[in-house]
Amino acid sequence: MNETLIKKKINLLGDQGVGKTSLIIRYVQNVFGEEYLKTIGTNIYTKDISFEGSTIKLIIQDIMGESGFKSVQRGAFKGSTGAIAVADITRPDTLDCLVNEWLPMYREHSSQDNPVLLAVNKFDIDTKKITHLQLQDVYDQFDHVLYTSAKNGRNVEYMFKYMASRVAQNLQFSSKDIEGIVLEREIDSPKDLLDTLLAISSDIGNIPYNIREGLFEESGIDKFDLDEEIFSIKEENVLTFANLLMYIYDERDDGYSRDLIKKMIEKYVS
Repeated sequence: MNETLIKKKINLLGDQGVGKTSLIIRYVQNVFGEEYLKTIGTNIYTKDISFEGSTIKLIIQDIMGESGFKSVQRGAFKGSTGAIAVADITRPDTLDCLVNEWLPMYREHSSQDNPVLLAVNKFDIDTKKITHLQLQDVYDQFDHVLYTSAKNGRNVEYMFKYMASRVAQNLQFSSKDIEGIVLEREIDSPKDLLDTLLAISSDIGNIPYNIREGLFEESGIDKFDLDEEIFSIKEENVLTFANLLMYIYDERDDGYSRDLIKKMIEKYVS
């Protein structure tokens, strides 16, 4: 049987020097160049991502970051289905510019429903100047927030696969597809772990929402804080939630979902 080919275009947004091109090159070619890669106008890259029965051709458009090229930038948003907004963790002004300039411009010239992911890049650098508090203030303006590094590949594969899964409208993903996506993710905080557990329990392990609500209560997680208080979720509560999920999967004789949760916990504590 021939696979379905689905073409989806995404944009990378952000100021000059935040690492947009390096992230793309790391993903498309799995290399990193120490030299500065200057984007002239817009560059187009493609990557085929295979899911069960379908292939998504991700068309990645890298846009010039200088402020004097607004017409080029606006034109690049035509036909976009999603965007990755890139900030440099050593330059807080790049996050401010995303929120105040890039994101409004993208929303104006593309569909309001398009997912936008925030990548806080250059996480490998010791001098980190974008704080958790600053991210908390802007978190609700993005669909997902990740720390990335083009240099060591941190979260790069996961980021593009996650974006592909978001823009692939009406495509049904198998358990193996979703497992492949979540296994790519770096898990550094209780919120990261909880997000992963929710993806497993809803998309792989088929735990109904009302049961998960009960597990939230048992584990001490306020469901109304899941999006608002992203840095106040306690590790012990998330681990309790994970253990409750594994107990349910043991009762259901679903070793696949239970073992996947174990892998995520091991990844988090390692």
